Amino acid sequence: MLRRPRSSGVRCVIWNGRTILLVRHSYGDRRWMLPGGRVRRGEDPVVTARREMYQELGVRCQNWKLTGCVAARDKYRRRSSTDSFRRHSTFYLRGEVETADVDPRRGELSDARWFEAGAFPDDRSDSVDVAATAGWLGPQGQDDPPQRLSTFWGRRVPPPPPMKA
Repeated sequence: MLRRPRSSGVRCVIWNGRTILLVRHSYGDRRWMLPGGRVRRGEDPVVTARREMYQELGVRCQNWKLTGCVAARDKYRRRSSTDSFRRHSTFYLRGEVETADVDPRRGELSDARWFEAGAFPDDRSDSVDVAATAGWLGPQGQDDPPQRLSTFWGRRVPPPPPMKA
């Protein structure tokens, strides 16, 4: 049996005042989504978030908080055709910026805009809805502990790994 390696990614909830940053990619899924990227082997999700936000958007965020994690499916099996199929875990992190100035990397992103937290566009990706439903968008400055999302699969999933200081 051929096994695919597990990988992880981050989705970043970037706050500026009362608005959250969403992006559109210039390839693949072009719906509005939370910015993010792939976690390198051995890299802490906060380090990934910092790196990706600077590389993709030219922003430096402060006050990073891990708010939740959607775990990969065990053994890549779906219970039914309506089940989500996830090969990787996704960590959701919240950060803050002091300025609304962003410089989207044109080869990767076609647009980046700030939206009021309750007024997201209709053509948004599942990542936005997952974060909103799970309460991971959170108001700016909220200090709740990280949560895991297990209801998507009807089974308990492990909590996110501890973050390095």
